[in-house]
Amino acid sequence: MTKDGKARIAIVWRGRAESRGEPVPETSRLFPVFRELEDRDIAAEPAVYCEEASGAFRDQLLHCDGVLVWVDPLDEGRTRGKLDAMLRDVAAAGIWVSAHPDVILKMGTKDVLFRTRHLGWGGDTFLYRSADEFRREFPARLAACGSRVLKQYRGNGGQGVWRVALKSDGVVRLQEATHRDGTASEMSLADFLNHCKTYFAGQGRLIDQAFQPRVAEGMVRCYMSASRLVGFARQYAKDGATAEETFGLPAAKTMYGPGEALFQRLRALLEREWTPQLQQILEIDDAALPVLWDADFLFGPKLADGDDSYVLCEINASCVTPFPPLAPAAIAQTVLSRLAARRG
Repeated sequence: MTKDGKARIAIVWRGRAESRGEPVPETSRLFPVFRELEDRDIAAEPAVYCEEASGAFRDQLLHCDGVLVWVDPLDEGRTRGKLDAMLRDVAAAGIWVSAHPDVILKMGTKDVLFRTRHLGWGGDTFLYRSADEFRREFPARLAACGSRVLKQYRGNGGQGVWRVALKSDGVVRLQEATHRDGTASEMSLADFLNHCKTYFAGQGRLIDQAFQPRVAEGMVRCYMSASRLVGFARQYAKDGATAEETFGLPAAKTMYGPGEALFQRLRALLEREWTPQLQQILEIDDAALPVLWDADFLFGPKLADGDDSYVLCEINASCVTPFPPLAPAAIAQTVLSRLAARRG
């Protein structure tokens, strides 16, 4: 609490040590969140995270009532390992943290694609827990359908996400989702299997999904605050791009509000069916759902009535930006509700 009785919320992102204590510029993507919190009489303060100033950062969080975090899993060779350990300690001291690192591990890693494969958004999905298991099982699955998509357990920006297409001479054509221009390379399947050993380090694993041939039609991102949808983004591939050329969609998005007519069936599925089922499978209660997360959907096969089906591509819960114009108000309202519930 502040001296005048306001709840204090720290908003966390990764930055340089020298930027700690600087005001948040109005050009920042997070500035609207600060403004909406202040409008609800909540004191929002910037909390720049960097490993070099972790002591002062931890002390700052321990003097807050809550913490909102926007930090990618991977960033220029750095991971969230030290930050997540600190956030667990802060939460154990009674500070509310969103999204809690343990919740991110449940829903914000690619593992969720396998654990929820039986839901209406799932499908042909497998999990490899070791390099030996991957080496034994992946070649047969690739041969059966000719093209698969592999995703490392935890990452962002397309890192460690591969489309693998088998050629007739035992060579594979590879596209990594970090390359948004359709760049591809080739190597022997044996060499690629060996290359993927790095993804099994520590708690690592690989998730294997069927390639979706409608990828050239783009995808729909659904933004959620807790269990309520707060907006959409429609993302397209380049004009004229084919499924063979498209992987790692360009970053440009068109934002829509939650009432957009094109996506009301998807909204109903996500709010009424898939999110409650996700919570049940992963054992996440309402109070633990992140204040902001998103689910990315590719288009699956057309249904008998002509409607689209949807295939979950990933869930983001670590660092969701940009977001629709209505999201900051929804975030602030969720924060207000969470703080009120904690006070009893």
